Amino acid sequence: MKEKIKKNFYRKLNLYRKIVQIFSLAFLAVVPLLVINGVYSLIGSMYSYTLFGIDIVDPAMAIQSILLSREFTEVLLIGLIVPVLLALIFGKVFCSWMCPFNTLSEYWQKITGKIFKKRFRKSNPAVESNPKPLYYWLILIALFVLSVIVGFPLITFLSAPGIISSEISHIFMGMGFGLEMILILSIIFVEGLLFKRYWCKFVCPVGGVLSLFRFKKTLKVVRNEELCNCSGSVKPCSYSCPLALSPLRKNLYPFCYNCGECVKICEKTGKGALTFSFGTEGANSINDVSYSHKEEKEILVEE
Repeated sequence: MKEKIKKNFYRKLNLYRKIVQIFSLAFLAVVPLLVINGVYSLIGSMYSYTLFGIDIVDPAMAIQSILLSREFTEVLLIGLIVPVLLALIFGKVFCSWMCPFNTLSEYWQKITGKIFKKRFRKSNPAVESNPKPLYYWLILIALFVLSVIVGFPLITFLSAPGIISSEISHIFMGMGFGLEMILILSIIFVEGLLFKRYWCKFVCPVGGVLSLFRFKKTLKVVRNEELCNCSGSVKPCSYSCPLALSPLRKNLYPFCYNCGECVKICEKTGKGALTFSFGTEGANSINDVSYSHKEEKEILVEE
């Protein structure tokens, strides 16, 4: 019974994530509407929200504030509790389930993928290896170091969720939107045409900082080798990944944001070899595996 419930949950995982994504986008509109109507119990943006006088702060913004001001306040510490706990338990699910930039990027990529089906399939080959984490951490460190050197809040202008949420508030309040929003929309547009997700995969400082809060019990994708029986050239789990990662290769983390697409497609087309687990070893040390399922690409493009 328990196994059946888990299988049904994994099969509907994408639906649950879409619901959360849509709710998160709606939330960005609700906040300024409350303020316009004189309700101030919830104010702010994805840089920092204040709920009934309690701050919830983006960890990337908190680190930037500490580095530039050289101060660490109690208010800042309290504001980090919710996002840090969420990342410690579930990984950087904020990026895949709640971030407006990722949501818009995913939908735009699905649209362009359906328009340019042949090019989409050719531009998304089987993932033979995941990037080296060193590149990820070097980019993140470089952004914060540059911010300190120039004495400028660079991370603020690179935080896509913060910019989008702020600009949505400005639009509802009749203030229009700025150049930052044009830049973000341009990145989404270009990445969709190129079928790449380099911003979320390498550049975004919000996801980068959330990746710091991982330990051995944090939620991760793992594989049961006995159930993984695919063979052939098509890799459904890696092909389904929005970030073009493979859950069967080393260095899945810190890049993976636990969206569950690979788990869902494995449950749908395979034997459920991939699952989510808290602390199970083996997710990042799997050697090469081949896949079958000749129709996976068609299935994924149509979804």
